[in-house]
Amino acid sequence: MNVFDFIGSAVCHQMAERSFILEGKQLPVCARCTGIYSGIFFSMVFFWIFGRLKGNKPYSKWGMIIGALAFLPICVDGFFSYLGVWESNQFLRVVTGALAGASFIGFLLLGANFNVVGENKQPIFQSIKEQLFVIGCTLLWGILLWWNIGSYFMASGMIVLGIICFWANLIYLILKNFAGKKMLPFWLLSFCGSFIIIFIIGVLRQ
Repeated sequence: MNVFDFIGSAVCHQMAERSFILEGKQLPVCARCTGIYSGIFFSMVFFWIFGRLKGNKPYSKWGMIIGALAFLPICVDGFFSYLGVWESNQFLRVVTGALAGASFIGFLLLGANFNVVGENKQPIFQSIKEQLFVIGCTLLWGILLWWNIGSYFMASGMIVLGIICFWANLIYLILKNFAGKKMLPFWLLSFCGSFIIIFIIGVLRQ
């Protein structure tokens, strides 16, 4: 088992019929999770490059609406396919996952960085265009995977980094809220914590 399969198995049960196959190899997570973690990866890369990891300014009205609506398709598709109203497919899974994943981290960062007693001037997104850009990149990547375009190494790498970023952001949110104004290496602690959690879950599932 390589590192991609190990980390993937730590967070998602693999199902061959629900996973993409690239270069003859099954991706380490299902199609929906592929979209989610790819979205988390793209948004984190965007926030890191443009210095938005400390963003605390609330979304604009339309930004909030777009971000909230991005979670609606995955809820609808997952709920009704679970009830047997319809059978989901790979395209719906990766697209709905991409929408949710690309929007998730922005809300998580806002929840961690928002100052309830001070001013919040650092935006997560400076405009709707930036928000749509991140969502669009993730959707395009998901569609390319659905078309069986892309390398296994690149796709698996994005998934693994997305998983790590998910746990790191969750730990970051907890640390920031519990530590208050204490000066701690929040991101370093968060990423170290994410590796520990993934390793423990992976070992327990073996």
